[in-house]
Amino acid sequence: EAGGNALNFSILAPDVASAWLVLEVHAGKVEAGQVSEQHQLAPFKLAPSRHRTGPVWHVELARPAPASGLRYGWLLDPPLEADGMPLASAPLVLDPCARALDSACSALAWNRRGGCKYSPMAVVPDFGALRAFDWEGVTLPGCHLKDLIIYEAHVRSFTRHPDSGVSRWHSHAGTFLGLVEKIPHLLRLGVNCIELLPLFEFDETACPRIHPETQEPLCNYWGYHTAAYFAPMQRFAANAAARVSAAALEFKTMVRELHR
Repeated sequence: EAGGNALNFSILAPDVASAWLVLEVHAGKVEAGQVSEQHQLAPFKLAPSRHRTGPVWHVELARPAPASGLRYGWLLDPPLEADGMPLASAPLVLDPCARALDSACSALAWNRRGGCKYSPMAVVPDFGALRAFDWEGVTLPGCHLKDLIIYEAHVRSFTRHPDSGVSRWHSHAGTFLGLVEKIPHLLRLGVNCIELLPLFEFDETACPRIHPETQEPLCNYWGYHTAAYFAPMQRFAANAAARVSAAALEFKTMVRELHR
């Protein structure tokens, strides 16, 4: 975000000769030749003389209204059509520093796209909501390493089953907020530190195994196949389908309550 009136997009790509920023637009809302009436993704070519500083490609665009929720991606050295535009089949490159992805939502959802390759786009977050989050004066507990009693957990598994005792199970099961409800349980056990399995966006389809009886592809459940280190998992958020940046805000809520 650049001063509230513009958005900065950048990507580290030292070994490419051309970079294109791809934005989601409403069909027919950009100049002819850039996007068709049916296509909603518009590529914009960056000029190395103005949009490259060392190994970083970057561009500042006037902030659309609203900006939060805008999907984007990159094309790096894409194959081109005769008119100089990227081929429609050129694979998008994900922003490795994205704060949110357009992956599936809710703890009941999985990243399965009818056999298609996992290919999420980055999403512009709700910067205002992220800045306005109230930490309520809560700070780090300051426990010494030698005094830690560590409990390892998987966010989804910890409260996914009805036996977890989460009071709002239908909305909070398998989520950051569901874990918040279990803090008293952890304290009763004497736990003062929790270690969580990957809770950022990862590719759940990255698993070569199949179910021996149904032959359905199995899921990468633990999450050691990272897609975006800075984007909390949408499927671990209770309200991801209804609010941009819900995953980040609910993650912050979980951290605040664990530190309280």
